[in-house]
Amino acid sequence: MSPFRGGWVIGLTLLLAATLSVARLPGNLPDWVGWLRPDWVVLVMFFWLIERPHRVGMLVSWVFGLLLDVLHADPLGVNGFCFAVMALIGWTWYERLRMNAVVQQALVLFVIALAIGVVRDVAGRLVQETPLSWAVATSAAVTALLWPFAAKALAVWARRVR
Repeated sequence: MSPFRGGWVIGLTLLLAATLSVARLPGNLPDWVGWLRPDWVVLVMFFWLIERPHRVGMLVSWVFGLLLDVLHADPLGVNGFCFAVMALIGWTWYERLRMNAVVQQALVLFVIALAIGVVRDVAGRLVQETPLSWAVATSAAVTALLWPFAAKALAVWARRVR
C-alpha cells in the first residue's frame, strides 16, 4: 500500500479550509459577524488527526502550520507550534476520541481551538501590539458547534473516495 494513496483528499480539504480561513466577508456585514467565523483549519486538521493518525502526524501538522503562518501573516512558527501540539494530543488520544460521543469530541475541539486562538492572540500582541479580543472565544465556540456537521461531511467524503 502506497503512503501517498488517498493523501490528495487530506491535502485538498486542508487547502479548502485554508482558503475559507482567509476568504473575505462581504463589506456590508456588521463587524460582529467576523467574530462568528469558525477556525476551519483547526476543524479539518482535528478531523484528520483522529480519523487518519497514520497519515496526518506531527510533521504534516507542523509544516501546514508554517504555511498557515505565511498565509495569515502571523509570527513565524506560532501556528506550526499550535498544530504540532494539536497533533500530539490527537495522536495520543485518537482511540479515546473516536469512541467518545460527538458532543464530547466537540468539547475537546473547543478547548483546543480556544487554546490555539489564545496563543495566536498573545503572539500577535507581543509582536504587532494588536489588542486581545473576545473573538477567540466565539470563534472556538462556533468551531465546536460546527464539529458534528463537518465531521459527518468529511467522513462521508473520505469514505466515498476510499
